[in-house]
Amino acid sequence: MKFTFSLKSFLAMGYALIWFPVLVIGIEAFLLGSFEEATLWSQERMGAYLLNVLIVYALFLLLLGLINRFVISFLLANVIAVLLAVFSYFKFSFLGENLYPWDLLLYNNVFNLLPNIYKEANVGTGLAAIVIVLAALIGLFIYMLRKRPKPIMRLPWWVRILHIAFGAVWLSAFIFYRAFPGMEQLLKDAEVSNITFNQERNYKENGFYGAFVLNMQSAIVLAPSGYSKSAIEGITDRLKKEAAENGTGTADGKKPNIIFVMNESFWDPTLLEKIQFDPDPMPFIRDHQTGWLLSPTFGGGTSNVEFEVLTGFSNTFLPVGSVPYQQYVKEDQPAAMPNYLKGLGYRTLAIHPYANWFWNRETVYQHFGFDEFLDDKSFKDPIYKGPFISDEQVTKTIIERTEASDDPMFIYAVTMQNHTGYAEDKYESFDVKTTVPAGIDDVYNVLLRSYTQGVYDADKALQQLIEHYQDSDEPTAVVFFGDHLPAIGQDYRLYKIADYVPRGAGESQWGLEDFEKTRSTPLLMWNNFDAPIPEIDRLSPNQLGPAVFKMAGIEQPLYYGLLEKFSSKLPALTRELKIDADGRLHRETPEDAKKLSKEYQLLQYDLLFGKRYGEEAVK
Repeated sequence: MKFTFSLKSFLAMGYALIWFPVLVIGIEAFLLGSFEEATLWSQERMGAYLLNVLIVYALFLLLLGLINRFVISFLLANVIAVLLAVFSYFKFSFLGENLYPWDLLLYNNVFNLLPNIYKEANVGTGLAAIVIVLAALIGLFIYMLRKRPKPIMRLPWWVRILHIAFGAVWLSAFIFYRAFPGMEQLLKDAEVSNITFNQERNYKENGFYGAFVLNMQSAIVLAPSGYSKSAIEGITDRLKKEAAENGTGTADGKKPNIIFVMNESFWDPTLLEKIQFDPDPMPFIRDHQTGWLLSPTFGGGTSNVEFEVLTGFSNTFLPVGSVPYQQYVKEDQPAAMPNYLKGLGYRTLAIHPYANWFWNRETVYQHFGFDEFLDDKSFKDPIYKGPFISDEQVTKTIIERTEASDDPMFIYAVTMQNHTGYAEDKYESFDVKTTVPAGIDDVYNVLLRSYTQGVYDADKALQQLIEHYQDSDEPTAVVFFGDHLPAIGQDYRLYKIADYVPRGAGESQWGLEDFEKTRSTPLLMWNNFDAPIPEIDRLSPNQLGPAVFKMAGIEQPLYYGLLEKFSSKLPALTRELKIDADGRLHRETPEDAKKLSKEYQLLQYDLLFGKRYGEEAVK
């Protein structure tokens, strides 16, 4: 092949070197909603800005090496870069979340999202301006290139290989930054870190392309050291022996209904001592509260909490930033609670009064063993409170379904009413008055009032649910908890100005007590058949299954024996915080729990990703 590289070729490559920095600024202006804010970001976060430019330029070089046509490679790099940003813009407009790499594995969700975006998102003139400018610049470039008498650039094979190698290695270095020598230090010097615990801040500080690429590492799960068939068989053999010695607990009579209510963003706002609430927004739950759930997330990530409850797995053993519902649940999960209970004769029902594709629930629930899933389209003339189907409607549906079933039921309900979006006009009236002191922006009074109304309604709905089963002859156990604290204001803004967490400190400077406060949601366990309620201080979602089965007198799978034993050492476990059985706080797993923690991690990997040598442990 003839090597063609003229003055026009140098000019074209120079144009690309100028273009991609401009493109990154344009994309950030589009996503941030302000050219001034994007410019300020590029100045204050120069390292992150250059990182974004290099990522897009590396993509271009990779395509140029593969395609060997400058115009096609240039245009394709631009199309990919712009489309990713546009999808992120729309996703954030509708769901309040940026585009993640694992979203691309669920392309059907993108198509499902588009009609909702069209109805809900106000695109505005900003998008039109960005698209017009990008189209004009690219169009002008194409027009200029069409005047050429011959291909602007044809590269020999060895140059193409250099382009491919440079592009691939450079992108891989960002994706697998922990594995590349010196890459972590380079990112540190550029003041770039993957802020997986706060993805909104991650994208804002590191830029869209930087955060997107850095997040790719969490899509890859490697086997933990020591994973083998013999190791898993050793764990399951010990569990069988312990079960034979101790017994696993069997229901004495009729199996009770088991009802889980995971209430969206439910938390006790009166813990913000600077703010007054009149009346108490959650009197019923306060009187019946069992303990606290230590959530693995803050302000979002509902499906990660749900994942722990329904499988007994822990997000701590997964890559930072993982979303298991979107990334890992690709086949039937025998460890899931619904699958196990079906084998004991239960009817299994999931309720979430929102779109069935949200968090990929429609697919995941099938793999978990739910017989039926009621989404927002499943309700006939539902009761709304604000923009979403109400907690009252969820309670009404749970009661109707248990009354209509001859078989014991396992119901997992995820409410929607108190989802984020606490604007002033969310409700027509308010039952709780909130008063913020001087020095706190009154906007937080507006936001808190809407949030607290959701707490008030959740309290009333749960009271209605429990009072129904108090008068019922059907044995029933109820578990109620919040999935996470609400995000009100960016970067814990409300919690900082209310002095709930340190004002001038980021999470890296927090004490363990701060993580405990911002990850703990109310937990309530109740039954109408006089079974003892477990004594709980702090408990992780992954430990709820064994606690509820024990209260309900349900025979437990062997796997729960391991969870119970682990809980006796470490009942509350998140990535940032571990709480032992004596209530002591730890940043790392205590020595006396490390062996069990390793066994737990091995068995979880085996059942979720591995060869399932230990599958009998969940039967």
